[in-house]
Amino acid sequence: MSYIDIVSDIATRMETIPSIGIVHDYYRYTADAAKFLQLFKCSIGGKEQIRGWEITRISAPEARAGAYFRYHKFRITGYLGLCDADATDKTFQALIDDVCELFRTAEPPGGSSWYYLDLALPGDLPAQAVVIEPRMFGSVLCHYAEILLTVTERILP
Repeated sequence: MSYIDIVSDIATRMETIPSIGIVHDYYRYTADAAKFLQLFKCSIGGKEQIRGWEITRISAPEARAGAYFRYHKFRITGYLGLCDADATDKTFQALIDDVCELFRTAEPPGGSSWYYLDLALPGDLPAQAVVIEPRMFGSVLCHYAEILLTVTERILP
């Protein structure tokens, strides 16, 4: 049940970031773009906008190095409605930095068997912003980002 515990911890930590928006601890799916955007609509400073995140695991390779380890690879996808007049690019870039910083310094929960580290590539930091670009969702132009997050779990017998 480690996956459920880890993804829940990721979402809970992200929700501590001021004005992060809506955080879903799984990927949301719908063929209707308007319904999809509704899943990420929230009010920030009295203004309604698209601002949200979703988290999913994209792989979980394992290795043995004395002990057994699972390297959970998560994709955190972020959306923010683009509004040039509000300089939303700056806001979105700052939120990306906040998410990466959160996991750069994250301590594992007490008693857990995982770490916000990539022990397979020890020089790498756990969170990497690999895509940052504008994208259309239906008729709404949004900022879009993908952050890859590696969590190393020591598999206990």
